[in-house]
Amino acid sequence: MSLTRRTLLRAALAGTCAVPLLATVPALAASATSTTEVSDAAFFGTWNATAGTWSTQPVFDYDTHSGLAPVAEAARAGDYPAARAALLEHMRTRPERTPPAWAYNGVFSEGLIPLFLDHIWTLGKGEIYQATLTVGSDWTESSTDLSAVVSSAVSAGGVGFMLMARNKEAHTAEFASRHAASGVPELILTYADGTVRTLTASQSCHIAAGSGVDTTFGSAETLEVRDEGTGAYAATTRKGYLWFDLTGVTAPETARLSLTGRTSGSTQDIMLYQVQVSFDETTRTWNNTVQNTFSWQGDSSGFDWKKITGAKVDNEFYYQLPRFYFAGPLADAYRTEKDERIAAGLIGLMTDFIDDTNTSAYGSSAGAASYPRNLDSAWRFQNWCYAYEVLRSSPSLTADANTSILKALHAAGAYFATTTSPTANWMITIKSALVYVGSCFPEFAAASQWRTGAQAFLVQQLGGSLYADSGYVEASSTYAMGVATTFVGTSDVLVSNGYEVGKVAPLSGLAWFLADQTYPNGYDPAYGDSSYTDQRPALSKLAELLDDTQLRYVATSGASGTVPGHTSVTYADTRVAVQRTGWTEKDWYLRIGADRGNHGHPDELAVQVYAHDRPLLPAMGAYSYATDPTADWLRKTTDAHNTVTIDGQAQDTTASGSVNNVSTPWADLADGYTDATPGVRHGRTVLFLHGLGWLISDTLTPADSEDHTYQQNWHLLPDAAPALDGAMARTRFATGTQLRIIPAEPAVVTPTLKDGHYSRITYQVTPTQYVSYSLTASGTVHLDTLLLPVLPNARARAALSHQPSPDGGRLLELTSNSLEGYYFRAPDGGGTARRFGSYLFDGSLAYVDHDHGDQRFLLTGGTALRHKGRVLVAADQPLSSTLAVRLNRTDKTIEISGNAARAGGRNLRLAAPWARKATVAGQPVPLARKGDLVTVAALQ
Repeated sequence: MSLTRRTLLRAALAGTCAVPLLATVPALAASATSTTEVSDAAFFGTWNATAGTWSTQPVFDYDTHSGLAPVAEAARAGDYPAARAALLEHMRTRPERTPPAWAYNGVFSEGLIPLFLDHIWTLGKGEIYQATLTVGSDWTESSTDLSAVVSSAVSAGGVGFMLMARNKEAHTAEFASRHAASGVPELILTYADGTVRTLTASQSCHIAAGSGVDTTFGSAETLEVRDEGTGAYAATTRKGYLWFDLTGVTAPETARLSLTGRTSGSTQDIMLYQVQVSFDETTRTWNNTVQNTFSWQGDSSGFDWKKITGAKVDNEFYYQLPRFYFAGPLADAYRTEKDERIAAGLIGLMTDFIDDTNTSAYGSSAGAASYPRNLDSAWRFQNWCYAYEVLRSSPSLTADANTSILKALHAAGAYFATTTSPTANWMITIKSALVYVGSCFPEFAAASQWRTGAQAFLVQQLGGSLYADSGYVEASSTYAMGVATTFVGTSDVLVSNGYEVGKVAPLSGLAWFLADQTYPNGYDPAYGDSSYTDQRPALSKLAELLDDTQLRYVATSGASGTVPGHTSVTYADTRVAVQRTGWTEKDWYLRIGADRGNHGHPDELAVQVYAHDRPLLPAMGAYSYATDPTADWLRKTTDAHNTVTIDGQAQDTTASGSVNNVSTPWADLADGYTDATPGVRHGRTVLFLHGLGWLISDTLTPADSEDHTYQQNWHLLPDAAPALDGAMARTRFATGTQLRIIPAEPAVVTPTLKDGHYSRITYQVTPTQYVSYSLTASGTVHLDTLLLPVLPNARARAALSHQPSPDGGRLLELTSNSLEGYYFRAPDGGGTARRFGSYLFDGSLAYVDHDHGDQRFLLTGGTALRHKGRVLVAADQPLSSTLAVRLNRTDKTIEISGNAARAGGRNLRLAAPWARKATVAGQPVPLARKGDLVTVAALQ
């Protein structure tokens, strides 16, 4: 029998899996209406027979919806039990509505269905359910197939597991730890050629609640697993943890986990989860372990929907479980199998939530409609709209449960119509939920007003959530994408249910803000509280909604659509710039930002770099909102970002700053500053030489004459395996593009490899190493660095060195293979001719190089560049900004670009008497020759 979604679920429902569905679940029958709900009279209406009018207006539009006539008739008679029954019959038989897609925040598998119904919850993706093992009273070995898990974890260098009791019972399971005399935990890897490799656990321990919260058990010969009582855990609760080092391991064809265990009872079921956070067995305790999975199995009162105390738990657990992320998967399982135990379980969870949170003990201003916050309510009722469309035909849905759920939905609509939040993504999520309720339940008299009001608000709110350049106001790419895709969801629901969408003018700008920042491989650059995820599916939906062929090209990696008419971009108001060579997966990319807003990190002027086939300098992610040293390091320190930490302080992201970029066919020049560390201004310039690398120049200017400590950090992926060759750092990935980090003044800085963390997605974190260059000095400090990607099978050679500049300024010499170049920055805004090497220039910045027959100049300001007294480039007036010139003797061409270039503008003279053709900003222009110079109308 093939293991399809259907057969796996059927096996679970039939009890043939290790965990029978609802084996010990308490009764989940739908509860009666809570006494704190709106009354039936207020819901169905109160009829004044004498006046022939409603003395209390019903929430339903009886006149428009003829199917509600029996409900109206019962309400007029004051027979509310009959009204409830008639309402259920109407909802069962009414035409189908198209609900919003359900949202889920974890890694779903069919095995979670019985866990959901047993009130066993996991937050996010840090702990991923794999299987349930059964142990007996005698020591017995068990083996679990984890091939996919191990293969996907190889690149991370390790894989971990958690053992947790499936049922609340007074028995303790024991498993041999890595310190046991026999039966130690092993991963048995089998390869295609028949080779077998056995790995023993590198770390093992258990954690204990109660009196053992600060006790380590890393040297124990057994791992204890137990859970009992009521609530999230008991004083006797134990959880076991394993970690396997996969350094140097290649992905196997199969992988099996072997454990040897027993129980103090006759048999005991133990859940096995993959964990993606490494640990030290000598220090791990209950109190320092961030836990994401808890169980209320067998608790007659069920989950109380309140915050867990006494354990290190992310606040998001309290916020996200009331969002009912599990409702969609449960509804789908019921739709597939029509097993009433699933429907009854989900209905019971919904009515239990209503009954609990409608009481004053929960302190919610609108009861079940608003608990615990309006954002969480918005997600919950999106998921309830989906679930209700499936459940309305279930025999398990009683008239009382149906009425209770619809009362909560109506209360939510009224609440969403008036509640507010200062946070953009919250308001957009809230108003999208109002669209969903208004679209899925048109019987409510206010539904039309909810829809139209929410649509108008969403367009207005979106405009107010963007800067003038269309950048998103919160400093997180994941949150920005969440806002954009919300509009896709509302549009789909409106159109599918026969309503008009209207125009959402600002959405195109936001969609391109996201597309412009996407890595060449289509993934999220993951700055701020974000995750490294594939953006292309969401961009495809945006391209379809906006009918944008260029956006479709980005979303499909060039498989369809039209090539975008731009590459590099600047979002000056948002304070973000992106340098890129193109839109294929093999292109090169750098992002630099000094953005600010909610969900941002202290990462001003940090860069993310991608070249050819991978991110080389990624953002390190967020991990968790828990109070935890790892999470705090990632989210709250500047050390965790590719920028400069000053005096060990975290930056103030509300400080002034700016970022700009000039793009040309062969080079980009980004420039920014930040005052995010009081007392020291940080300026960063990024010169991107296409096909070669990035020259990054940091200038640290203190306001005083005291010593300051600077730490320039470069963060790498976990499998980068960095090494230091003197001050130069290099990566040692097993395959693919490598990175060399080359400081211009190696003797000035102290290079160090430091231990850090990388969180690819929320609730997962991996140890990694990063490169840090530090120094302590007074006065202005310069840190110049060459970031040199080395492509597979390439032999790149490059050097960067600081050279004396006799007239002041900063001079660097760059060599790479046959290329020789100089990079000069004047100590002021220019205007004075200064020597660098054999050149003379009166502007603020100059880059010059030559490579065989090619000569290139990148100039900012100034009127003339001379070489050994001979004019190379000259203008009658100072350049308005940055100009790029490429002279090709072989092709006899001149290419002029940059934001100082304009075809047909002021004259520019060039030492290129051999030239036959010239272009300015891509347009062919005539040239005039006089002696050794040619003149082109090329300047702004």
